[in-house]
Amino acid sequence: MKILIQHRHYENEISGVLTYIYSIIPELEAKKIEVKTISTKQDNIAKWFTYIAWADIVHMNSNDLSFTLLCKALHKKIIIKYHYCLYQSTHTIYKPMKLTQRLKTEFKQTLPKANYPLKWKLHTFVKWARLLTRLSTALLADYHTACSNFLGESSAFPWSVDTIYNPIQIKSKNQLKTKENLSYPYKFIFVGRLAKDKGVDILLKAARILQDEKKEFQIIIIGDGGQFQELKQLTSNLEIANQVNFLGKLPQKEVLLKVQDSLALIAPSRWQDPAPYVVQEASSVQTCSIVSKMGGLPEVAGLHSLFFENEDAEELAKCMRYCLDNPDEAINRGFQSSQYVAEKFSAARAATRLLEICRELTPKALET
Repeated sequence: MKILIQHRHYENEISGVLTYIYSIIPELEAKKIEVKTISTKQDNIAKWFTYIAWADIVHMNSNDLSFTLLCKALHKKIIIKYHYCLYQSTHTIYKPMKLTQRLKTEFKQTLPKANYPLKWKLHTFVKWARLLTRLSTALLADYHTACSNFLGESSAFPWSVDTIYNPIQIKSKNQLKTKENLSYPYKFIFVGRLAKDKGVDILLKAARILQDEKKEFQIIIIGDGGQFQELKQLTSNLEIANQVNFLGKLPQKEVLLKVQDSLALIAPSRWQDPAPYVVQEASSVQTCSIVSKMGGLPEVAGLHSLFFENEDAEELAKCMRYCLDNPDEAINRGFQSSQYVAEKFSAARAATRLLEICRELTPKALET
């Protein structure tokens, strides 16, 4: 069987989509499946045509309408996987709705205010065109999957959306994490973009609460972004500079070592993050997570993680305090989380589910 996997990224780009693709390819090839990948951002249309014609089935990972139409013209079945929220209206506040209600909500939210400049008003038509493109692609696909149950549900489609989780590799020879493995004072770590929707300011406010209680700890912040200087200033204003270290961007291997040396990872997102890899990566090195109850975060983090309400610095501080007062329990939660992701987020499991869907859509090709 021949599977063509589509995406919209450059070859060396850091992306959860590419991580998913490069994780399942070895598993598919081990099952004697021929696999090719194509970037609709980087490759030309001639290559699109050649690769689509070659394939028995196409696995899409973006809402690329032109590519979808070419697949349909060549009579190819499409399995699409959604990695991001389809609607802007689900970005920060999410309530389950039927498709018609969701579209009305999206339409109202994207309407420009009367005092907006003309260029912003005109950009509304761009937003609507993009939404139409996403929905048209969805209508043409033959099978729908998403990287989390939350994302599938939030799409509000009248058809079912299967879940294929993004896989994470767990090293079988991981050393068992103990208090003796961790540097002191214990560390809490954030990894990601320094942007308002990531909620780093909530973490800094929680740190101030714990500092006032004379708790000993360190905050490690890894990443870069537009809010870097603002967060540095907030750290100074809160008078917690001695507790917080901004390390900027680091190589992935170094990031994992820092996460492994931490008592807990903090993911204080204030947006509906569909399936963040960083939480799985923390679990892969036996580090428990403290996450806001937003989007797919609780789903990916699993029951052994700690949770707090979005924007609630007091509740986040309570979770961090629990870890500081009970380090053995925090470490045990990290170990249980590693078992959770090893079972639920394996590459073999994702590849097997993808092939089961292929079997449903193109049974003759799979037999061949």
